[in-house]
Amino acid sequence: MPKRILSIALAAIALGLVACNSNTNINALYGTPQPTSTATLTPDPSATAAIITVTLNGSPMPNQPVTLSNDLNGTIGTTIKTQNTDSSGTTTFNGLTGAANYCFSSVYTPTTVGATQQTPSYCGPYWGHGTVVLQFTQ
Repeated sequence: MPKRILSIALAAIALGLVACNSNTNINALYGTPQPTSTATLTPDPSATAAIITVTLNGSPMPNQPVTLSNDLNGTIGTTIKTQNTDSSGTTTFNGLTGAANYCFSSVYTPTTVGATQQTPSYCGPYWGHGTVVLQFTQ
């Protein structure tokens, strides 16, 4: 009897090894993976303020002028207002129309010899979803 049990156990192990090494299609076992959905960002119609942070090499830039302008098809249009960042490199533009397109920009000329002026900007309707970051490098 013990030989019979040992034979059955060895046969089961052999079948298991064959099954593991048979190049089984994983999709046949578990099904084809479905693509994950991606979130679609939509403008926030209830937003009335835009928070803008300006950084230089990742550090906040205090007293940096930031300009709020009309958005002309993704480019900076007529200036509406300019205000400086606070000590944390942030400024808030209030009284905006939710989901409207605006441009936010700032200008900086690095002190490195031969460096050119930088004007990072954001134009569009998604400013109400959090902080818009304008980044400079030197």
